[in-house]
Amino acid sequence: MRTEAMLLDIDGTLIDSNDKHADCWVEAFAHFGKHVEWNDVRVQIGKGGDLLVPDTLDAKEMRAFGEAVKSYRGELWKRRYMETVQPFPHARESILALHDRGIKLAFASSSNPDEVEYYVELLGARALLAGSTSKKDAQFSKPSPEIFQAALEQTGADPERTFAVGDTPYDVLSAHRIPLPVIAVLSGGFARELLAKAEYLFADIGAMTKELDRIDEYFRT
Repeated sequence: MRTEAMLLDIDGTLIDSNDKHADCWVEAFAHFGKHVEWNDVRVQIGKGGDLLVPDTLDAKEMRAFGEAVKSYRGELWKRRYMETVQPFPHARESILALHDRGIKLAFASSSNPDEVEYYVELLGARALLAGSTSKKDAQFSKPSPEIFQAALEQTGADPERTFAVGDTPYDVLSAHRIPLPVIAVLSGGFARELLAKAEYLFADIGAMTKELDRIDEYFRT
């Protein structure tokens, strides 16, 4: 039995953007007079703003500018940061290799719809995808399972032959809640021990695609 589908996270998995997201959040909080340490934000990248903001602000700050900082960060990202990020080496050829193997693919992201569209174009992946999610497809971001569930439904694949692929501990927790097995990659900058509960762990998406026969063995046991 072979893998039928893979649900691919974008940031940190296909696009080298996690550090830039941390930079953007720090700048956005500073705009409202809130100093946050870069490392305190960086470890939360992989969550959406719906979780990162209340995990960073206190109650008074949430009432004063909680919603405003999320909106400002989205505008700041598109204005200053989004066009500076690039795909990881071998990202597109890995997507193509998975597609050519007959694996159904969906991007599983809770980013804003226009950001996801930008990444689809940047990766040249539109014709290779069975689906693509964005913020509009879920009430809550990862580690809620909603995004991976929506991506799975878009592929129409059997969950017992589907992997989630991501780079953060929030991806791992999100997928296991469905439950889906997880292939984690270290390219997003998270420590190996934080991804230890994933079924497979690789350096990056390119290394993963070299081990597809071994990955298929998961569904034969």
